[in-house]
Amino acid sequence: MAGVSVESPGPTPADEVRLPRSDGGRLLSIEGLGRRFGDHHVIESLSLTVDAGERVALRGPNGSGKTTVLRCVAGTVAPTRGRISVGGYPAGSVGARRLIGASLSQERSFYLRLSGHANLLCFARLRTKSEAEAVEHVRRVEQELEIEGFAAQRADTYSAGMLQQLAFARALLGEPALLLLDEPTRSLDEAAVERFWSALDRRPQAAALLATHNRDDLVHCGDRLDLPT
Repeated sequence: MAGVSVESPGPTPADEVRLPRSDGGRLLSIEGLGRRFGDHHVIESLSLTVDAGERVALRGPNGSGKTTVLRCVAGTVAPTRGRISVGGYPAGSVGARRLIGASLSQERSFYLRLSGHANLLCFARLRTKSEAEAVEHVRRVEQELEIEGFAAQRADTYSAGMLQQLAFARALLGEPALLLLDEPTRSLDEAAVERFWSALDRRPQAAALLATHNRDDLVHCGDRLDLPT
């Protein structure tokens, strides 16, 4: 069962150096996370633990900090205070990034003049040891999510739902231990939503941290954290 708490701000200084540690076997450990932008505190203090195979939903209104939490875990945003580790590695480190597959909102990191297939190959090469392995990973995930048809098209022709499916496919490359998913079903049609959850069900050892507004998503998650405004 995931451990969740929202606490008063702790004493952890923002610039304290953190070294890898075991975290008691936890896959994800968040301790006293705080993040502010200027004078605005998006997250006051958040503590959360997630083990392998657990799905935790972050829920709250716009501006409550759901995406900020995911980005802090992914290492693309630095916490103002607190500590995050993934598999015992500090968030943002090479060790932590190797364990994470992420599909975040407002995705801008695809090469839009390339096909979806070419994009997936580019990212698969970073996750695998050989070209043959990269090709095989992409083939499997395209078939699993049934995106082979539009994967052959340039990414700049994609609808929002197609781009979202491509982002999820990329997140699955390399079979990461922890998936960070931001509004993962928002732009998907019914069939794509079913394929999304089926893909997660086929990975029972993978943990997932989801930010969502969709009540239907909560049915598929074992734990829920409501973030205050």
